Amino acid sequence: MTPIRSLPLLAALLAATGCLDDASDPCDEYVAYMCDCHGDTEDCDQLASTYAGADQDLQDECAISLDDQQTEDEEIGHTCTSGGDTGE
Repeated sequence: MTPIRSLPLLAALLAATGCLDDASDPCDEYVAYMCDCHGDTEDCDQLASTYAGADQDLQDECAISLDDQQTEDEEIGHTCTSGGDTGE
């Protein structure tokens, strides 16, 4: 097999083993959002521990929870950026 032909195979192998991951982990995003925006009411160490190494089902739940929390925050006028809470 020529090196050029083996590139797609190599990329598929890396993706299957988790070494090549273009998508971010929804649970990492959820934990970061909750700690940045609600750190005064959330136990960040506990959240990180709970969602570390999340399987696909839990990642799906994290994506939904993040979306729900962001929607709730928008509805009540609580604004937040990745740098932290910017007011309520």
